[in-house]
Amino acid sequence: MKRGWLYLFLFAVGSWVALARLYPTLIPGIGETLSFYSKAGYDLVLKSLLLTLYHSLLGFLVAFGLTGGAILLSLYSEEFRAFLNSLNVFIQSVSVLIWTIIFIMIFGVTSSIAPILVTAMAAFPALLSAGISSSRNLLEKYRPLVVLLRPSKLQLYRHFIVPGTLPEMVSASRIAIGIALRISVVAEAFGSAGGIGYQLVYSYDLGIKAGVFAWALLLILLMVTVDQLILGRLEEWVRRWYW
Repeated sequence: MKRGWLYLFLFAVGSWVALARLYPTLIPGIGETLSFYSKAGYDLVLKSLLLTLYHSLLGFLVAFGLTGGAILLSLYSEEFRAFLNSLNVFIQSVSVLIWTIIFIMIFGVTSSIAPILVTAMAAFPALLSAGISSSRNLLEKYRPLVVLLRPSKLQLYRHFIVPGTLPEMVSASRIAIGIALRISVVAEAFGSAGGIGYQLVYSYDLGIKAGVFAWALLLILLMVTVDQLILGRLEEWVRRWYW
């Protein structure tokens, strides 16, 4: 696994150097890109990074909370479960661009609510699909035990559904947070609440090529760090604990 990342790093650096030499007016060099951070100011870089992380994680938490509530309510009604399946398909059918424009129209371009809600709408389907399928499979597998114990809906949810679906939900959360980080940047680009997406488009509008590459590189490093150092290890720990 570590060798794979080393090979990818060498390939990316080699490709970047080669393209910068072939197209020096279009693609900035590595040194020029890295020097942009000091020119822009490390305070701005850190603030933008933390703001994007804030939008992404809060949007994910909103989606996760909605998923937990939806799974609980689905235990009370088969009709509501059917509604959730249709709702999931509907949300996946709506473009992120549409969500972005709608929420910016409602909350304004300077509000952080818009990127948070756009992120939530993008992450929600992945979590909901995993939650519904894993809870349904769990109930089918242990139906005789559930019939024997006859727990209340809340007891069934708290002591059976939540721990039983934990590995699948952690795996889905890893995917959902990756989606959230990518989508939050799109929402930030259309508004003026700040974040990496806003800074990236701002650099593009001013024709600062090194800025475009620097902000894009920062987003990639953020996503890889969160996925590999935090979410990947959390998923492995949960699966070892569960099994």
